Amino acid sequence: MMKKLKLRAEDPQDLAIISAILQDARVSLGEMAFDPESGRFMAAFARYMRELQEDPCSCEGLLEIPSALTFEKVERVLYRDIDTGDRAKEMTLLTIATEPGRDHLLHIHLLFAGGAEIQLRSDAIHCRLEDFGESCPCRVNPCDHFAETA
Repeated sequence: MMKKLKLRAEDPQDLAIISAILQDARVSLGEMAFDPESGRFMAAFARYMRELQEDPCSCEGLLEIPSALTFEKVERVLYRDIDTGDRAKEMTLLTIATEPGRDHLLHIHLLFAGGAEIQLRSDAIHCRLEDFGESCPCRVNPCDHFAETA
């Protein structure tokens, strides 16, 4: 049995590690939820298990696994260039970035291929990434990521 990742981020450096792990991970809006009462934003990604690759740049034999990304103490969620009515459209995460906001808020940006973006507004970084379910051979090869745009 493969060991599943379970990580926590509390500052931009920690979040950069989670961002690197989730690079090219896929998610649809139907797999995301924001609960304003609890301030929790959650997303279930299909992430690539590059940590198992002898050569992390190789796509040969690459596995993917479902992973839950959770942010706590989120005050607001904003969407840019995303059709919120199309809950099934799959998006590819490029990176997660942070910047200071107004009134002591922190802006956490989930940036997707094609220019789509989700911005979380919070007073601090309270993030968890946890694998769940079983791994399987990758359904979409990340090495073909730019083939669609050529």
